Amino acid sequence: MTDSNRKKVLYIEDDAESRELMADILHLHGYRFLGASRGLEGIRLATRELPNLILMDMNLPDMQGYEVTTLLKSIDALKTVPVIALTAEIDKGARERTLTAGCDGYIAKPINVTEFVQRIEEYLEGRKDTLDPREQSKYLTEYNIRLVEKLQNKLEELEKVNSSLSMINEELTQSREQLTEYNNRLFYMNNLANLLRMQKSPDDLIRMLPQKIIEGFGIDRCIIFDYDSESEKLTSITHAGIAGLRIEKLKLKLKKEFYYHLKQEMKFLWVKSKEEILDPSLLKVAQHLNSISFVLSCIPGMGSSAESSGIFLAIATHGGLESSENISIEIPKKMIIFLDRGYSQTPFATYEIRILKAFLQSTSIIYENMLLYHKMMKLYRIKEQEAITDPLTGAYNYRFFASQIEREIERSARHKKPFSLAMIDIDNFKQYNDTYGHVSGDKVLKLVAEALVRNTRKSDIVARYGGDEFLIILPEMGKDNARTVAEKLCKIIEKTKFPRHRTKKRVNLTISLGIASFPDDGNNERVLLKKADTALYAAKESGRNTVRISA
Repeated sequence: MTDSNRKKVLYIEDDAESRELMADILHLHGYRFLGASRGLEGIRLATRELPNLILMDMNLPDMQGYEVTTLLKSIDALKTVPVIALTAEIDKGARERTLTAGCDGYIAKPINVTEFVQRIEEYLEGRKDTLDPREQSKYLTEYNIRLVEKLQNKLEELEKVNSSLSMINEELTQSREQLTEYNNRLFYMNNLANLLRMQKSPDDLIRMLPQKIIEGFGIDRCIIFDYDSESEKLTSITHAGIAGLRIEKLKLKLKKEFYYHLKQEMKFLWVKSKEEILDPSLLKVAQHLNSISFVLSCIPGMGSSAESSGIFLAIATHGGLESSENISIEIPKKMIIFLDRGYSQTPFATYEIRILKAFLQSTSIIYENMLLYHKMMKLYRIKEQEAITDPLTGAYNYRFFASQIEREIERSARHKKPFSLAMIDIDNFKQYNDTYGHVSGDKVLKLVAEALVRNTRKSDIVARYGGDEFLIILPEMGKDNARTVAEKLCKIIEKTKFPRHRTKKRVNLTISLGIASFPDDGNNERVLLKKADTALYAAKESGRNTVRISA
């Protein structure tokens, strides 16, 4: 078998001996082995090589395996690739947390080679370990809490980095006048860094930055450009101190080779005079802006967390989050910040450059971490919504319904108040589906779900039970009121305009409902569902498009 035809298995493990042993086992059984020692390295390798299966230790040096799993499953090209936890964790709930995080399987160390290879083959053939819905809901909550705590730790680390900036004092000139000025600006810098961290979004930070730099650092002009590497154009995003200069009218370009050199190598460029400028495109920018001496840097690019932000850039680039979830998670912009003393051309002092460099590094870290936090929170909200929502109709799924009816039973028993459960079936749906096709049938399911949600209270829980059946939990509502609501829903669905085709036989779509109430008809989910189902059957038998109450 040629190397290109062998199935690829990626193993993410920081222990080199374990990787070597795994490589020997997999090569012996005809697999192609890929190895990575860290989570970020594994994500990059998986994105590039697209393995058939991923094995992963859950305790990695740079990030937890749960985080790696979440990121892997967010990449469109890797969504269907099985991710298997191979770990020596033995604490209670380790398997459940692993599967909740998105892993498709769990193999405990130490391994039995024969059984291990058999398990690998099963996962490659489609096996997927699952949890009971209630256990998954419980561990999903715990998992989200852990990830939010980890984000908080990252933000605390950022604060430690900012506090260390005060050590710059030891490197500055002994001049009393400069030292006083330095201290004033350093104090302003720390206050400004705190202010930047308090902004609601990365865009808010960028918008306010130029004016704040001018106010506190003795800068006359500050421009933040968006850089398009395809067209090589510089477009002003926001600016301050450029009265008389029509920045929007200027056609500025910068060679992408210079941009990437600035971002990857220089990070921060201090141009003392035009004679120092070697890049022709940068010289033209300086001439257009009438600037002799200036500072140039990238945001993001100077921060130590750029690698983390880059992971999200890779995910978005490969169509992970945006394409699969139909949401807007912005790719970090390529931005350049330009600072100078305007037309006075007062030269920058060395201590000013040191402060500016430290401040821009701090700002870049804050910006990158803010991007990371906002994107992670968007991803968490998506995953949380996916866990409780039926993907076709947008109604809640049965897993969420099961957790909520248990909660409602406990609440109603505690407060000694009733609640009702409505089971709904779409009349003639099979006939409609056979006549108009599954695409039209799916549209009907969506329209019915939307109508049920729109015409019930916010406190009511509308869930898809399966097929063309739905469930509604009606808190603090007895049978009489539940009947009134159900009859109203019947009339609404009867009047709803569903997709039709003139050349095909008309199929009338209505709904039938069965009502059961707590505590009269039962005190647990199983009994209430059975009673509601029996009432629904009676409604269907009595002619459909009607409501029956459990006796």
